[in-house]
Amino acid sequence: MASLISKKFFCSKFKNIFKIAIFCFTALTVAGCEAAKDLNPWESYPVPPCPKIQLLKDTDVITVFRSGVGRDITDIRYEAEVNGFTGNCEYIGKKGLYSKVKLVIKVEFEITRGPAAQSRLINFSYFVAIPEFYPKPSGRQNFVVKVKFPENRNTIRIVDEEVEISIPLNGSRKGPGSEIYIGFQLTPDQLKLNRQNRQTPRIK
Repeated sequence: MASLISKKFFCSKFKNIFKIAIFCFTALTVAGCEAAKDLNPWESYPVPPCPKIQLLKDTDVITVFRSGVGRDITDIRYEAEVNGFTGNCEYIGKKGLYSKVKLVIKVEFEITRGPAAQSRLINFSYFVAIPEFYPKPSGRQNFVVKVKFPENRNTIRIVDEEVEISIPLNGSRKGPGSEIYIGFQLTPDQLKLNRQNRQTPRIK
């Protein structure tokens, strides 16, 4: 099965023309949607809510230390946090019978350069996953974000390119019951740190 999740590339001039049907906006969770009006004034069919999108617990922050055993605040190269996301969805089909739901999301990050950083360039990875398709690779995709800090700035916010998600629908999978998770691609040590030190002061 081809991947259900991918980066979306198209000319920004036409971007808004193709975003139709349902639009959902939230900082942390896309839980409800507002259906667009049917273009046909003589018939209309109910459009389901968007699938739920949320951050996977304990994966919304990544802390990267320099090489070595040091794990003090002075050893931090950078920290990044998922600051939120926006998204929209569109159900594909006719007369209330839908074959798939397509979502487009954009994830916002806040990144802070730490005392141990030796460069103004950093890379980090995050994932978008649909648990109901696990363990098939088609249900999870990792994305690499490259960041360059401007001179005299150690904290920046960025919004990554749009990610497109396409979920096939059938008799048992209607759309609203599907769940989509966003988080950083963490090592076991980074995940353990997040779970143990949720209240640790940030380096901002």
